[in-house]
Parts: sequence; structure tokens; C-alpha cells
Amino acid sequence: MSELAQDGDRQSSLLAMQMEALYKGAPQSVMSIFGAAIVVLTYWSTKLQFSLILWFAITCVIAFVHIGTTAMRPENGLIRWQRLSWSPYRWSPVAWSRFVRLVHFCSGTCWGVGGGWLLLNGDHHQTLVVCCIAMGGVTVTIPAVIYRPAFNLFQVPVFIFFAVALAVSDVEYGKILAFASATLSVALAIMSHSMGEQMTLAFKLLQENRHLTDALAARGSVLEEENRELTAQTMTDPLTGLANRRRLMEFLRRTSGRCAVLIVDVDHFKSYNDNHGHGDGDICLVLVADALRRSVQPSVDLVARLGGEEFVVVLTDLSHQRALDVAELIRANIQALAASHPLKIRRLVTASIGLAYRDDDRQKSNTDLMTEADGALYTAKNTGRNRVATLSGNQSVAAGRA
Repeated sequence: MSELAQDGDRQSSLLAMQMEALYKGAPQSVMSIFGAAIVVLTYWSTKLQFSLILWFAITCVIAFVHIGTTAMRPENGLIRWQRLSWSPYRWSPVAWSRFVRLVHFCSGTCWGVGGGWLLLNGDHHQTLVVCCIAMGGVTVTIPAVIYRPAFNLFQVPVFIFFAVALAVSDVEYGKILAFASATLSVALAIMSHSMGEQMTLAFKLLQENRHLTDALAARGSVLEEENRELTAQTMTDPLTGLANRRRLMEFLRRTSGRCAVLIVDVDHFKSYNDNHGHGDGDICLVLVADALRRSVQPSVDLVARLGGEEFVVVLTDLSHQRALDVAELIRANIQALAASHPLKIRRLVTASIGLAYRDDDRQKSNTDLMTEADGALYTAKNTGRNRVATLSGNQSVAAGRA
């Protein structure tokens, strides 16, 4: 069933492309009005005026209908046509093909019947004019071989009625001309079949190219999304969702000017794991990561997990005092986890923080910052834990409280 549905969709899409291409030549229908006007002027007489006016009016109506519906096509439809339930804008490609066949048949019949009648009521000079105009009309519609039924429904009535009229008229060589007219109709039908097949093949190839392009675009979007996910995975700690060491190093390389690096280590985390299990330990680390996120500005700062219970926070474009304030906020937020999550945190959790700062005047490398922060962390651990520590030269300074 799916193959049948896909085949039906392809046929419908092909028909839609044929209709779109066919309607690009719809404005040429004005040539039908122009040709009919020349014929009317050539044949104008009191005796024929009513019939000429009627025939000219029918020709104009058919041409205007063809031109008018161009504005209602899906590719050209104005908003006001889209809102109308009866609007041709809503027609399916099959409905459009039926309408196109009807218009071409009516136009061909109008020219065939009218032209044949005029052949029987005109002199040799007038006959020459109407034959030339009719041949010109058929020539103008040759692009309609894009959709063979439409082309044949126009040209066959014209040539058949002209052949009959020429055969019974008193025009010199009328029967020869009638035979030539019928032969030309058959030749055009054969030619339209050959040309139409080539154009249909071209449309099918274009259709396949569009399908392939769409498929490649869709596949490209999928691959792009997968690449983004893979990139995120290579830059993200799977447990906490924080940046990993690789992302941290990349962020530090791009960070210039004043900044602070904080190394945060959860106090006595090994005993927490030993006493409560690795599952509860992981929950604790996730909540610590969340506390770190809430303490910084995610748009300009970075929080990363180095591994185990050790985290790094990079604060950008701030003063030394502000960096100390943020570090103290982090320490306080981690200490508050036991109270805010009593069902998830099994005991009081604290953290020691080592802070290294770089200002605009004294430049330090990323390695220097990490080494200094690590030394400050060692100081915080050795001076009682649950505190923020910094290094100033070879001296250690504790900031915060136990």
C-alpha cells in the first residue's frame, strides 16, 4: 500500500509540475483575442455581424477564463483567493488538469467551428486570412505539448473542422487542402507525443532531483543535529551536565583580561560514598553541580567538573572582591544543600574552595591560574575546610568561615 501511495504522490506531483509549466504560457491566450479581432475585421459585413460578434465574444470569454484562473493558481494565488472555499486555489492537480483540458477543448472547438463556418462564407482572400490565423493559433499552443491531452484537444478540433469545411467548400484545391489539414493534425499529434514524452521525462528527472535534494537536506539536518549532540557529549560531563575538562581548557584559552579560577572540592566525599553508597554519592554531586550553576552567571562564567568530587568555576570580567563574594556564595549554597534537600542529602555537605585571580595589570597563564587555585585549595583543606582560600605570593590567606 505504501508503494502505491508513493506512486500516486509522484504522479500527482508530476501533474502539478505540468500544470504549473502550462500555466506560465496562459497569458498567450490574449493572442487568441487578437487573432479573432483580425478575423472579425476581415469578415465584417452586415450579413455576418451578429454571428461574428457572438463568435468573438465566446473566444474572448474562453481566453479571459484561462488568463483569469492564472491568478488563482497555487504558485500565484492571492490571499483573498486562498480564503474562499470554492476557489480554484484549493483544487488538486487532477482537478486542474480536467479544467485545462476543458478550456483547450472549448477553445479548439470554438476556433474549429467558427473557422470552418467562416471558410464557407468568405472569398479566397478572407479564407487565406482565417487559415493563417488558425495556423498561428496552433503554433502558439505548441508549448502545451508539456501536457499532451491539452494540446491535442485544441489542435484536433481546429484541423478536423477546417478539413471538413475545405472539403465541401468551393475553394480552389479545397480537397487537397482538406487532406493536408487532416495530415497535419495527425503529424502534430505524433510530434506532440514524442515531444511530450521527452518533456515528461525531464519533469520526472527534475522531480527525482528535488526528492534527492530534499532527502539530502533532511539527512544533512539529522547529521548536523547528531554532530551537535556528539560535540556536546565530548564537552559535557555525563553525570552532572557540567562542562568537562576539555571544555574548561577551551574556555580558559578564549578568556582574556581579568578573571578568577575557583577549584571547589567537596569535603570528606570519600567517607560520604563509603557510608551511603555511590548512588547517593552521585545524587550529592548532581546537587552540588546545581548549587554551582545557581551561584554564577551562565552567560559569561563556566562551571566544569574535573572528576570525582572536584569542580572548577571560571568567573570572567569581575574584581577580586567580587570573585571572593561569589566564592563565598558558592560555599554557602553547598553548605545549605542538606537543609534544602533533606531527603536527598544524607548528612551535612561542605566544600573547600581555592581561588586564583588575574587582573588586567598582572597577567598569568592558564597554567599559573590552575596551579595557584590548586595551592589555595590545599590551604583551605589544611586550615579547617568549608572555607575559601587564596594565595598571595607565598602567603596563604583564608577567606570565609568554618
